[in-house]
Amino acid sequence: MDIKTAMIERRSIRKYKSDPVPDEMLQELLEAARLAPSGTNHQPWRFIVVKNQNVKEQIQAASFNQTFLSQAPILLVCCADLMTYARDTRKRLQELVDAGVFGPESFDIYPDIDKPKDANTLKAFIPHAMLNVALAVEHISLRAVSLGLGTCWVQLMKAKQISQILELPEHLVITALMPVGFPDQNPVPRPRVSVQDIVYKVVD
Repeated sequence: MDIKTAMIERRSIRKYKSDPVPDEMLQELLEAARLAPSGTNHQPWRFIVVKNQNVKEQIQAASFNQTFLSQAPILLVCCADLMTYARDTRKRLQELVDAGVFGPESFDIYPDIDKPKDANTLKAFIPHAMLNVALAVEHISLRAVSLGLGTCWVQLMKAKQISQILELPEHLVITALMPVGFPDQNPVPRPRVSVQDIVYKVVD
């Protein structure tokens, strides 16, 4: 299946069969996420793979009782790891310099690269980190289509409550939930605005 076909066929699936997702397929989804692009190649995505039914139901309760969250065989809790910005920036930047992507002068853009960052400082990286996680999650959703799996991007949740359920450290910020399983529905395509509607301006 080519990428365009996967994009056309992707749907938000809210009904799942009880069939388990083979481990090989799950690994394919995580590999797709691993290959996603990210700013300065920080790769801040982290995933909690939830298969335990009781835990899925607790997360469902903290997500306004969206029942398909516990119906799916696997529930991915997609997180942004803020520690990548406190710990890994120099390493990631050096890798890009070594690869010839950036020149050595790139380090001048990061004057505080080695300065310790407390929890409040790291909060400034949340929007950047969550945007990068979104790229990885979209990779998962498209790879899932190619494998015959369904997913649904979910942000309607009480993230702090779910963090407590999973006993997550503060530096892991939940970005989205993504149930994964074999679809038990075939939704019609949702309406989309035209290309003309999404191009605000063309600057020649």
